[in-house]
Amino acid sequence: MSDNKRDAGGKKESGKQSWQDRKLKKVVRDDIDVISRKTLDQSDFITMLNTHDNVLYQFRMKMGRNSNITFEKAQEFIERSQKIREDINLLNAEMCELMDWDYTPPRGFTNPMAKSADGEKKGSKKTPKDLSAAKAIEGSVIESQ
Repeated sequence: MSDNKRDAGGKKESGKQSWQDRKLKKVVRDDIDVISRKTLDQSDFITMLNTHDNVLYQFRMKMGRNSNITFEKAQEFIERSQKIREDINLLNAEMCELMDWDYTPPRGFTNPMAKSADGEKKGSKKTPKDLSAAKAIEGSVIESQ
């Protein structure tokens, strides 16, 4: 029969077996991904991501219906979520580069450490502060010539 019930042989399924059966039933769903975990850190990430997925879904569903959840606040949270994903992508790319591994980012992302056509790394974006400093240096070099 089903979980925690006696089968035709009269034996009760073990708790572990019924837990595994529930997991296997979930695997075939199209909204389930299987994640291997090798570290305790990964277990923490999995737990946080499951919570984040649920909260973000509920947030989107209640946006505009709950006066506390404004469109502006929703946009802010969604942008912060995207930034965190980009930061994790960059972290993974940096660690792979340090170990001389090829990094293949997940679908929808690019390798921020990949070198562009001009030889500069994509991840080394120049900020406006960096650009103004570069222009000042460039200007002083031109003046000194």
